[in-house]
Amino acid sequence: MTGRRAMPALSLAALALSALLAGCSSSGSSDLGRIAELAKQSILPPEPLPPPVELTRAELNQIPYATIALSLDGGPRSYLVPLADNGGYLTYLDANRRGLVMLGGAVTGTRALGQDLRGVRHDPRDPIAFPKPLAGWPAELFRDYQYAVRDGAFYRVTLGCSFQRVAAETVEIAEIDFDLVRVGETCTNAARQVTNTYWVEEDTGFIWKSVQWLGPELGQATVEIIRPYGG
Repeated sequence: MTGRRAMPALSLAALALSALLAGCSSSGSSDLGRIAELAKQSILPPEPLPPPVELTRAELNQIPYATIALSLDGGPRSYLVPLADNGGYLTYLDANRRGLVMLGGAVTGTRALGQDLRGVRHDPRDPIAFPKPLAGWPAELFRDYQYAVRDGAFYRVTLGCSFQRVAAETVEIAEIDFDLVRVGETCTNAARQVTNTYWVEEDTGFIWKSVQWLGPELGQATVEIIRPYGG
């Protein structure tokens, strides 16, 4: 991807906010103090961060930016804000500068999580990347996942994926209930089979929550939309 542009409203203040989200919920210190601390961390070796904490909806409502929650393989949630928009590809980072690249509801890249996912080639019909009402989802499609290895080379994993509508469910995300449809997805090739799960708004195809396979070394990520990105 080229031509990345920084989002003007999401600069150092957004990173400071991300540090607050990952490390503490309400410390009583000023926003300027947090920004100064983040600036210091950009020069000095980073200090270990405290483990993430769960935030209440009232605390999350104080964040003036789009926000997602990320949990890796069932671990604790961290909260991320988007720091760049590259033609619809949103780069979300946390205070550790770890994060995801999202296109629609699809994870299309990872940052500093290990053997990172560098990109995904989506079928134009793929409703995970290009939302559409649930009634218009195709029966099956292909995805092509690309990964970097240590010598700078890349390798690809191509999977054929099919969707299965499971059930209507009420899903709670940060103290708010959503009436959604759970859709299972099975993706296979000759060497592997993986499953993904999406909780989808039926009329729009918007994905409020998902559990997505990131790759052979990364496992699965649970992504919850706290506040959608509005562009």
